Amino acid sequence: MSDQPRRNGPSDEELGMDRKISRRDFFDGASAAAAAGIAAVALSGCGAPGERTWSASPRTPVPAEPGTDYPPGMEGLRGNTQQALSIPHTIRDGRLGSVVNTSAVSDTGEHYDLVVVGAGISGLAAAYFYRKKNPGAKVLILDNHDEFGGHARRNEFHAEGRDQVLIGYGGTQAIDTPSIYSDTAMGLLKELGIEVDKFEEFFDQEFYNRWDLADEGDTVFFRAEEFGRDHLAVRAEGASVREWLKDAPVSPEALDEIVMLYDEPQDWLPGLSDGEKKERLARLTYAGYLRDVVGVGDEVLAYVETLTSDEWAVPASTWGALDAWGEGYPGFDGLGLDDSRASPLNSFSMRRFWDFEDPYIHHFPDGNASIARLLVHALIPGSVPGEEKLDMESVVLAEFDYSKLDTDDSDVRLRLQAPCTDLRHDGSPSSAERVFATYHRDGGLHRVTADHVVMAAWHVMGKYLMKELPSSQRNAMQDASKQPLLYANVVVRNWRPWVELGMRHIRLTGGDWAVAQLDYPVSMGGYEHPQNPDEPIVIQMIGAPSAGVQSLKQGAITGRHRTLKRDFASFERSIRHTLNRTLGDGGFDAKRDIEAITVNRWGHGYAREYTSLWDSFWPDGPTPAERARKRLGRIVIANSDAAPNAYTDIAIDEAHRAVEELGEA
Repeated sequence: MSDQPRRNGPSDEELGMDRKISRRDFFDGASAAAAAGIAAVALSGCGAPGERTWSASPRTPVPAEPGTDYPPGMEGLRGNTQQALSIPHTIRDGRLGSVVNTSAVSDTGEHYDLVVVGAGISGLAAAYFYRKKNPGAKVLILDNHDEFGGHARRNEFHAEGRDQVLIGYGGTQAIDTPSIYSDTAMGLLKELGIEVDKFEEFFDQEFYNRWDLADEGDTVFFRAEEFGRDHLAVRAEGASVREWLKDAPVSPEALDEIVMLYDEPQDWLPGLSDGEKKERLARLTYAGYLRDVVGVGDEVLAYVETLTSDEWAVPASTWGALDAWGEGYPGFDGLGLDDSRASPLNSFSMRRFWDFEDPYIHHFPDGNASIARLLVHALIPGSVPGEEKLDMESVVLAEFDYSKLDTDDSDVRLRLQAPCTDLRHDGSPSSAERVFATYHRDGGLHRVTADHVVMAAWHVMGKYLMKELPSSQRNAMQDASKQPLLYANVVVRNWRPWVELGMRHIRLTGGDWAVAQLDYPVSMGGYEHPQNPDEPIVIQMIGAPSAGVQSLKQGAITGRHRTLKRDFASFERSIRHTLNRTLGDGGFDAKRDIEAITVNRWGHGYAREYTSLWDSFWPDGPTPAERARKRLGRIVIANSDAAPNAYTDIAIDEAHRAVEELGEA
């Protein structure tokens, strides 16, 4: 494997930054024409009129007509684009009046039984549950993005040499551990035509063995920035930890310490009971435990820093030691802890998943975007022309017509690029008969009325949208700071380098990216995952920008600010440089091999976990989420922030709870 000494980075020309690839441009997802003359708040994130784009059809590229770009096919910088965040940020900063005349609100004359704010899975599920209870109800769904689904985002690509579209996921990966889903959440999936057992057939479970690709967790890229020189360590089958890392750029002492953590752990908390050990771990970060209790040096701390990043979106210097024990990270086996059940001090996710070991195979080619698409079609049947019924297979290649999402003749209307700016009752919340919902679109403010509202957007925005809330509830909403995430999809002309190097998943020890991996081998509904290493494929790269050695909340804020300031060019450069370094010994050349890049930048990503390390109220409560989700008159609160827990089933359960509250006196 490569042992390149640290040196100045390659030039943009060497990386292929001058090579035209299938991408939009460097204007954060906005068209070049729009960037030249249209106010940022009105931008759609679409390509320039007439720019060549790709339809959702599995075969045929078509030139884009003005205003007809297909959001899943947009490349470049996606996710929380500047356009999607511009109005929410002006509201947060108290600057909305400097962007638009807030006194000139246009009354549309529209009245709905329900307005839903937020078109993520929770908001879409809320609309579904409401319509199920109230057939024929008129519903309007508002969202600030140019795409529905929230973090459940679909990315499509047309790769040279492949007739069929390549599909990637730009956020929520999978139906994680369906055996733990509530009857409500699983019932919704079944009603949408999703049978989770079928993934045993759709997910090619022999794919990795067929190509002799090392298991996840068995490949680490030591970066020169942390270790002095680059080194890719791929663990051969049956190799010990010492054999695996014998050529790694660490001192003999550090190697001994790493081997000790994996293979020779001791009881580093002697004389303490099981409960006392867990209480001690609950007050330490994982890195702090290794440094202050185990006594490892800085090299080992650098080695483990990103070990938690993929799963929890935060580094080891922030993530709690007790949850690191529960997750099975190295360094705890010698403590002799009772693992028959989770500790009450473990995080909520750790506790709820404790006894469940579902295989990680319940994955659509576009992640859980297919769930969002099925919900939209169930709510707006005309969204897929000619398709009266979709199921888990037919939805994969279904071509949605976004012009049909908001039409006068539909009982349910989904209004994208329409960020809500204000929610308030027509009178006292305790007695009002309707709610005013104001949103921004086309440079102005517009208002509709509704019998009820489900606020399913980020709770951090609830503080600004619902000024009728008591101050304690507004402050509780402000606590719901999400963890930032980066999900980049990189289309490469082949995946031969991965086969040559014998790996499928790489953990990096630092930088923008914690993980680079081959897309999951799922074929279903006519969609075929690449089968031959000489075919194009999607490489997914995951980054967790949260800053280390800070609380979960503060680290998220720091990481979000850094991430949202960056443009697409900086991410592209980082991706090209990273892949050249990690895959170079397999014959990879970014300049030659990269065909397309989409970076899904989620400044507001995972709902953060409550942990005993950072939250004094955990686990006994009450929690900020309990206060934040309290009903206000005709407005109820959904979103996974209301738990808070960053999983699809929780988003569905919170939507159901919110809708049920509307039926209460």
